Amino acid sequence: MSHGGSEGSAEPNLTPLLDMVLQLVMFFMLVCNFTMENVNEDVKLPLAQSAKPADKAESEVLYLNLDSKGNLVVTGREQALTSLAEIGIYLRQQYKEAEEAARTKGDKSGDVKTVVIIRGHKDSDFAPVFNVLREAKQAGFKKWQLRATIVRNS
Repeated sequence: MSHGGSEGSAEPNLTPLLDMVLQLVMFFMLVCNFTMENVNEDVKLPLAQSAKPADKAESEVLYLNLDSKGNLVVTGREQALTSLAEIGIYLRQQYKEAEEAARTKGDKSGDVKTVVIIRGHKDSDFAPVFNVLREAKQAGFKKWQLRATIVRNS
């Protein structure tokens, strides 16, 4: 019984470990892409002296991006929604989809827990932001947030 030497020593098989690491890398790349699709980089958020950090517990979120002209930029559509009628139709459709998703998850009441996050461009007037907020309320959404970039004093 020899405890030293190279006879009978087994080298670890790293192939399963490398496969798992590559799968994790691909998973996180996909998750980052899905998250970034909802946030339009062309929308430059206004600056705020104080702001509350985003709540990470919110799982059902609807991002509404308003460009500098006050138009609603929707992911997956080429043209921005410009009229209140178009925005209202879009928000009612999103509310119905969220209601249906709540029912399929087992919530018999169909309560929509989706948080509407409005990201208004810093050069946009407040009137379009208010109009979108009012349309979201009329569509049935009960939770909403406004996003801004916090200014750090140094």
